[in-house]
Amino acid sequence: MTTTLEGSHFPGRHWHRLDDGRVQCDVCPRECRLHDGQRGLCFVRAAWDGAMVLTTYGRSSGFCIDPIEKKPLNHFLPGTPVLSFGTAGCNLTCKFCQKILADDY
Repeated sequence: MTTTLEGSHFPGRHWHRLDDGRVQCDVCPRECRLHDGQRGLCFVRAAWDGAMVLTTYGRSSGFCIDPIEKKPLNHFLPGTPVLSFGTAGCNLTCKFCQKILADDY
């Protein structure tokens, strides 16, 4: 977990405050328990002023036009381009992952 928080913060859901003042994320099984200023393992959620906030809300880390055949939409409008986008963040720690470099911003 990191302690660097910059930029705008959007209120998060699915969390609760612990007796010791930390906040606990309830989104994934990791259940990150964070002090103010810390980010969870996913780098998407953080503790800020005693609440859980989203640090990537409204900020995309990648856009791409892909062929529809690349998506899990079997036989849906063949040959159609589709917009793909996403934010940084993952709660896995795969040693071979190249995406971790994009998440560690």
